Amino acid sequence: MNQELLNQFEYETERWIFRAGLQQYPEARRAALLCSRFAPDDEDEQVDDEMRSCYNCQYRRWMVTSFECMMLKNTVLLNN
Repeated sequence: MNQELLNQFEYETERWIFRAGLQQYPEARRAALLCSRFAPDDEDEQVDDEMRSCYNCQYRRWMVTSFECMMLKNTVLLNN
């Protein structure tokens, strides 16, 4: 797993939470570029004008102040 990508997230109560939070488009795009498993969500679920953004990923689950990355959660569990 890419350590630089992991550094963009905080592991909290069995969830990988995006540290930058909401509406931090440059950070979300940068993290998505580091991710080899990025997969675009349905077009009607996308919120960033740039396709390659964690905010547009099908593995993203919204939270009140950020989002959880389900890809990291599943990948880290499989590797342990």
